[in-house]
Amino acid sequence: MYQALYRKYRPKTFDDVVGQKVIIKTLSNSILNNKITHAYLFTGPRGTGKTSIAKILAKIVNCENLDNITPCNNCVCCTQNINQNTDIIEIDAASNNGVDEIRELRDKVNLVPSYGKYKVYIIDEVHMLTTAAFNALLKTLEEPPKHIIFVLATTEPHKIPATILSRCQRFDFKKISVNDIKYRINQVCELENIQIDEEAIDLIAKLSDGGMRDSLSLLDQLTAYTEDKITINDVNDVYGTITVNEIYELVNKILNKDIKNIFEDISKYDNNGKNLIKIIELAVEFLKNVLINYNCSEYFENEEEKQFYSDICTKTSEDKIYKMIEILLDSIKSSKTTNNVKLIFELSIIKIIELDNKIQENKIVKQVEIPVLEEKKEIKVEKKIEKKEISNDLTQKIEEIKKIRINNTLANFNKKQLLEFKNNFDDIKELLMDPDYSSIISLMLDGEVKAKGNNYIIFVYESKNLDEYFNSILIDIEKTLKKVFNQELKPIAIDNDSWEIIKTEFNNSLKQKKKIYNFIEETYNIEEIFEEDNDENTNEDKNSTNDIEEIFEDILVYN
Repeated sequence: MYQALYRKYRPKTFDDVVGQKVIIKTLSNSILNNKITHAYLFTGPRGTGKTSIAKILAKIVNCENLDNITPCNNCVCCTQNINQNTDIIEIDAASNNGVDEIRELRDKVNLVPSYGKYKVYIIDEVHMLTTAAFNALLKTLEEPPKHIIFVLATTEPHKIPATILSRCQRFDFKKISVNDIKYRINQVCELENIQIDEEAIDLIAKLSDGGMRDSLSLLDQLTAYTEDKITINDVNDVYGTITVNEIYELVNKILNKDIKNIFEDISKYDNNGKNLIKIIELAVEFLKNVLINYNCSEYFENEEEKQFYSDICTKTSEDKIYKMIEILLDSIKSSKTTNNVKLIFELSIIKIIELDNKIQENKIVKQVEIPVLEEKKEIKVEKKIEKKEISNDLTQKIEEIKKIRINNTLANFNKKQLLEFKNNFDDIKELLMDPDYSSIISLMLDGEVKAKGNNYIIFVYESKNLDEYFNSILIDIEKTLKKVFNQELKPIAIDNDSWEIIKTEFNNSLKQKKKIYNFIEETYNIEEIFEEDNDENTNEDKNSTNDIEEIFEDILVYN
């Protein structure tokens, strides 16, 4: 039966281990100086050698004819299959995580070793043990028999109780470097007579993300995929990724707002079985390199890639790149909780393309520019209004509305309603493609729903500009919410600092059982309030234009 490469080339001695030099040196010195402790905790990412080193350690401490730190491979302990060695007990805590299994282990630890000097218990994925199981294990760790060594392995040490952590000697395994992985892949390819391009090895090492097991598993897949020499295109086909050149083209299309071709590319990748999450991750990696290029272009050795990054630098700003990375990272996070990664990817692209519009909306600018044209000596009047400017009177009225709606939300606050609304809130994304609603939907998605009481909702924004803009188009927000949820909702927005003060006051009132929020009936007509302000602004605009016309008469040219 064929044996997978990662199993066939699993390290058998400390000398075979690639990477983790500090851990190997520490364990080696402990053995040589007879300072072996009763409990070790191996933590770190998957495929970095935790279980392999635990098994090597178990073999070394029981070897009868140890040569320095190298097992003899001739004694009873060395020649026995590790899965059949009664002195080395490997337990998978993921499937044996109950208190009964640990109690059984606790009862057996007093039995002396059959062949070697120590009984070694390797508990893999130890963080999966229940609280009761950890408590059962604790007593044994506190007062272990002299012949017992525990090796606890986990990828999530933060889930292990502090009482367990404090009784173990902890070793943090790091991701294996790209160079070390490339070295090991070259070794294996030479031993297995596998023909492979150097570029393909580079890409395998990068895609494995510091995990030796992942790199050898991918190499295994590639040997099955092609009978010829393995190329970088084979790696992209098997792993579902795309080339740097294709990532560059994708980023270019995003910056050019070529949404039609972007969506066609995403559909093509999806239909061809590409890994869309990996493509997003590669795009983030590419944009990170663009940021590096802004500050240190000498960092890159590959001239072709360096040219890609330099070209993108000339087309956009650092701030825009940062925002693109944030949106793509959010989409990666969202993709892990849904089956429709394609939709999440497409929505993130729309959000990035909307960035420029949003920046303009957040600026309250109303300018009149009157440049003199030299040849025709005409006056050019250009009026730009990125965001509706509101009067002081309306600003005061909005503040009154805000106070009432915050009060009414908290007076009727219902956590169940809040959770239900949040669960259904993603429904508004369906309108992102509708040009009549896209900017409003993007604005609402930038905020976070923090409280709901009956029909009242509080949105919270990091930026004060955004919450002011939200409240200035309150009627449009209400109409959009009604279209999505088919009910009259009364939203209001505040900034994060204000929310923290209100939240603290609200929580204190609950603790002290004081009711400080009583429902207040809305006696105003919100549409009339905003319409009155629109009428006033319209008249002001007309008067302003008439004044200019009177001065410059018929030589005005309007754009």
